[in-house]
Amino acid sequence: MDSPALFLVSVAQVNAACRLDLATDGASPLSFADDRLADVELKIAQAQDAVLDYLKAGSDEWTAETVPVRVTAAIILAFQGLYDDKPDLLAGLYDNERTNPIVGLLQRMRNPAVA
Repeated sequence: MDSPALFLVSVAQVNAACRLDLATDGASPLSFADDRLADVELKIAQAQDAVLDYLKAGSDEWTAETVPVRVTAAIILAFQGLYDDKPDLLAGLYDNERTNPIVGLLQRMRNPAVA
């Protein structure tokens, strides 16, 4: 991805939370030079899109500095579901299934559906 500034969750946050052990470029512990980086960034974008779609929130609703911590947690969970091929983390998300951990985190924040 060319614009990580649009991410609500950083690669560093995902790296730490998911224990990916991404290789850094040596200049900074937050500057990554890992072969998996493009895939990680793609999956962060996909996870963020899924969470924002569930919430019916616009991509401009928050910045990385203002995003609620439970949204950050939900994006990381969705990332894990995509990256680690754990479909149970994503199953039932769009059906608002209460057993889904992402739904559990976000249900109270979700904008009600318009019929």
